Amino acid sequence: MSNNYKNTIYRAAIFICLALLVPVHTAQAEEFILKHADTLEASKNEVIVNGNILINYKDAIIEAPEGKIITDDTGRPIKAVFEKRAKIKMTDRFLVADQITVNIKEQTLFAEGNSISELDDKDKNKITISSNYQKLHWSGENASAKGNLKTTYKDTLVTADEVLIIYKNKKPNEAIFYGINSKATIKQPNHHTSANSITFNLDTHGVKASGDVNNVSWPDDTKNTIEQDPVFVTAEDLFIDNELGKITANGPNKKVQLIYQDTKGESLKAYLVKNPKTRKPEKIIFIGDAQVSQLDKELISEEVVFNFADKKLTSNTIINKRPKTLIYKDNAKP
Repeated sequence: MSNNYKNTIYRAAIFICLALLVPVHTAQAEEFILKHADTLEASKNEVIVNGNILINYKDAIIEAPEGKIITDDTGRPIKAVFEKRAKIKMTDRFLVADQITVNIKEQTLFAEGNSISELDDKDKNKITISSNYQKLHWSGENASAKGNLKTTYKDTLVTADEVLIIYKNKKPNEAIFYGINSKATIKQPNHHTSANSITFNLDTHGVKASGDVNNVSWPDDTKNTIEQDPVFVTAEDLFIDNELGKITANGPNKKVQLIYQDTKGESLKAYLVKNPKTRKPEKIIFIGDAQVSQLDKELISEEVVFNFADKKLTSNTIINKRPKTLIYKDNAKP
């Protein structure tokens, strides 16, 4: 008998054994079917399989070099552990890791060691997450990841210690990134922001940063970043509305600090406003105990406005709570 024929008979026998050990209940739609493995070792509540493992479960295909299936006393699988770069392919998700644990009862996936997952948003755009640990749900519920975390989505790159992905209608809707050992950082074409926590909305691409926020923004969306000067902002909280092209910085306990070219300002709140149609910057508004200076003057008021068109500072005393103070500086050279 040839070796190929022996291998064919042996693998067919393995498939039959697996089918018997992990029974298929046709009345249920959530069958855990082991279709192939090169070797098998079975005990009462455990099946150890090795070599070219192939499993069908719900809408997923599971592949791995090594694995074991834990069963209850009736032979029904309750948990499966796959090792040595296991892969799970689903209709809207993909996961690969050094070890993947499938908790059948709780309907969860837990990946450990150099894990990489791909998730689809509602428009089938890919969200790629690499980390040390990941937890996902079969039914499209909240997911999480932590450890050496890196996330890419369209033109957005985020690094953090942990992330919680909030689902809506079984699709990722919002991601909350946390900086535990170091601050979370998000990079978009015209914005770089770091903070203790960052929330990213997948529908609007809006960014909300909280806690020790540092932001660098290139205000003109129509120009390359190397063709313009950036705006530097430090604040306690910051929100980037990418649909309106507006940045809002808050500092209720500590003033917002903002620098653009030779303009330096501080206030309780600050807004960078763009034209939503042209995407060009229009003004920066400082509100609440504002103090804004340029090379030749300093303006102190409840509200100070910087205009990008002419670089001038203005203040509307009608709405101010106190009179404005204008100080002209002596710029004479020594």
